[in-house]
This record gives sequence, structure tokens and C-alpha cells, in this order.
Amino acid sequence: MLLLLMTLSLWLLLAPTAEAICKRNNRAAYPFAPLSDGGSAQFWFGRINLASTAIQPPGSILGSAVASAAEAAGINGDTLLWTCDLADADQIYEVFSTNGDDRVGGYAEIGIKDGLHGFYRTWFPGVAIRLTHLRSGKILSRYYQSSKLDTYDVDQATRKILIRARHLSPIKAEVARVSDLTPGTGTSNWCSGAPDNTRWAAVAYECTQPNGYLMLRGPGYNRASGDMDDDGEDHAYRYLFFGAANGIAFGMRMGATLSVLPSCVVQNVTPEVVFPPISETELNLGQTRQVEFTLSFRCDEGIGSKPPFAAGTDDNQTAFGLQVSPGALAAARLLGYVNQSQGVRYLLSDNYGTDPSLAKGVGIGLSDADNQQEMQFLSSSVTGQWLSQSFPSGRNAGWYRLRATEERCPPSPPSPAAAVEQFTINKRLTATLQKLPGQTVTPGRVFSTAYVIVKVQ
Repeated sequence: MLLLLMTLSLWLLLAPTAEAICKRNNRAAYPFAPLSDGGSAQFWFGRINLASTAIQPPGSILGSAVASAAEAAGINGDTLLWTCDLADADQIYEVFSTNGDDRVGGYAEIGIKDGLHGFYRTWFPGVAIRLTHLRSGKILSRYYQSSKLDTYDVDQATRKILIRARHLSPIKAEVARVSDLTPGTGTSNWCSGAPDNTRWAAVAYECTQPNGYLMLRGPGYNRASGDMDDDGEDHAYRYLFFGAANGIAFGMRMGATLSVLPSCVVQNVTPEVVFPPISETELNLGQTRQVEFTLSFRCDEGIGSKPPFAAGTDDNQTAFGLQVSPGALAAARLLGYVNQSQGVRYLLSDNYGTDPSLAKGVGIGLSDADNQQEMQFLSSSVTGQWLSQSFPSGRNAGWYRLRATEERCPPSPPSPAAAVEQFTINKRLTATLQKLPGQTVTPGRVFSTAYVIVKVQ
């Protein structure tokens, strides 16, 4: 008996310990492409324009965009990226950082003196970018951070966690104007030089260096295994994840263009448009409710050798539009109110069709208060020259000319010295609450959001 116990004890000491391990999918299904410089998920900013600092001082937000891992090259939302044991569900993390070693990829935070935090140098002089991991709300920096991943599929037969591209958090990007125009430095400089922004036309973002990365960390798939870096480590000097082909890149390559042209900014809007009550019977009889509201824009006259402010919907002209919310856009598409140019005929409630307290069969039409001409809403604010794909433009897409002769007013203080170089345009519009064609009216609230956009085309 003693011999048997001793033999059993020895076997227990020598038996290998079971260890759960997260694994990357094979290179055929999950290639290196989405981590490569030319394969990043793109931030579609479209045209980024730097107007005069009188109307657009350093610290001004120039645009925003959201990208998902599924948009990177070589994969889609269903692509299986990693597998982990089900027992390790509490130990799986998304890891993220800027492209911290590159001069224009995320090495230098440059917006602090302009009141901006988390903004890093880009290849466009005077333009910085901030990335946010949307699920955690954390702002990306050079130093690795993480957030627990709790969205995934489970294969009950194998007891495996299946992590696909669609399970990763979207990344939000914001670009802002900064006063730092220096070329800067980094531990690497893969995109030398700078764009020529002295031309009147737009210049494409030709640098393929990503602005940020999203990776995975889990048991057996970490710093010890050589697959991922630790939280707090500096991406400027450590990037184990890259050699392990672990992750997805995000960047501006060919998704943004830059120009330096006189233009306009939104100065003031009617914050709320409140309609008088209307009954289901009145709507079915074709009755409506109308409310007029005003948009104010502050514009450049023309700076130095640049052309004067040009209003219109052609290339290098300034146009405005009202963009619908994502929820309203999804509902409008479902009901067939989006045209071939992606213009939206009616503004629907933000949660139309999903919130039972909201009215159905009711929407808001838009028209010019001066000539009663019907207008389209914007589905997207992305527009501009030299992008890697074309985007709708013109009136049918929801872009409209700012008439420089309409209700021209002197600039508002505190810039009297710049009075001869700026002016204000007030634009009056009419919102009409009405029954949607082909729909049945059901009572409820109408709560809609629209965003005023003014942009160089």
C-alpha cells in the first residue's frame, strides 16, 4: 500500500498542468492585411478645411468619424480572429494604443496648449487626431490600455469562445485644428515630408501609417508568450503585438483630404423646433404643422491670395445641410425615403420603430422659407475631392448653396479688427410635421435630431 501511494504521488507531481490558451486564427482566414499600413480600417473624414483663424481658431473640432475592425482589409464582420477557452471569459481583454512609434502616427500629443487633450500629430500640418475606444470611453495614447471583452460567440460543443471582427469595439476619431505646425519627431518616420497645402484644391492624406491599433490579450496570449504588450508600456519602444500579427489597424489613409480655403462655420442655430400638437385625424386629412427656424453662419471674405468665399455645391465651394441621426437614417432607409444620391426626404424620430412611445407614420419635411422649395436632409457629411471612393454631392444629396447676398450682417464681436474680412449669413428654413406617404399614423411623441453641417465640397 505504501508503495502504491508513493507511486501515485510521484505521478501527480510529474503530470503536466492544464493551461487554457487563447489562439489566433490561421493566416488564411485571418491574414496580416488588417494590421498592415495599407490595410487599416479607415476614418472617413472627407474634406478637412482650414479657414481663417478668426472663425476657426486652434482648438476647433474639424470633424469626427467612427470605424470598426470589420472595415479593415481582408476581413469582414464574421471573420474569426481568435479562440479562447470558455473558462477564461473573465481574462480576455481588448488592448489599444496610438501608433506610438511613428512621427505622424501617434508619437506626440500636440493639442494641450490649445485646450485639447489626447490629440496627436497627423501627416496634415495643423491637424491633430484623438481616438476613443467607444465601449470603455478610454482615449488612446502611446501607452497601452485595455478593456475587458465580454462580447463574443460561444461554441458549446467545444466550450470555446469565438471572437470575430464584429465583436470588437468601434473606434471614434476626432480631428481638430492645432497651433503646432512643426514636423515633429518620433522613434520612426515612415511618412516623410508634408502635403502641399498652398494649392486651392484639396490634398489627399497619402501617408499609410495607421493612427491607432486594437489588439487582444488573454491567457497564454500575452507578453510572456510574445503576442501582446502590457498595460502602461510605451508603444514608442515596444510592439510585440505587431510581430505576432495580433490586431487591427485604424487610420486616415485616403479617407481624408486637406485644403486651406476661406469658408464658413456655424455661428448659431435655433436650438429647439417645437411643433404645436396635431391629432391623428388631422394628419390623415392631410393637415400639417409648420415652424420656421434660423441658421446663422460666420464666413470669411477671402484671406490673402486665396479666392474669396465661394458659395455653392461644386468642388472647393462651401455648402450647408442638415444631417439626420443614425437611428432616423436607418428607419428612413427601411421605409424607402432615401434617394439614389443618399439624400433623406423626411426626418424621422431618432428611435423610430423601436420606441413604442413614439408616433409612427409621421415625419418632418424641410423647405427653404424664402422660396418654399423642398429640401433633402443629409445622410452623411463626408464629401470632397481625391478620396479613395466617391461620395454623393449636390442638392439631391442634401447639400445647398449659402447665398452670400442673403441677409448679410457684420461679424459679431470680439473681432472688430477682422470686420472687413468676415460676414454673417442668416438662413431661414421651414420644418413641416406631416403624415408620411404610404404609412399609417399611430399616436405618440415625435423626437428628432438634426445636425447643421457647413463644409467645403
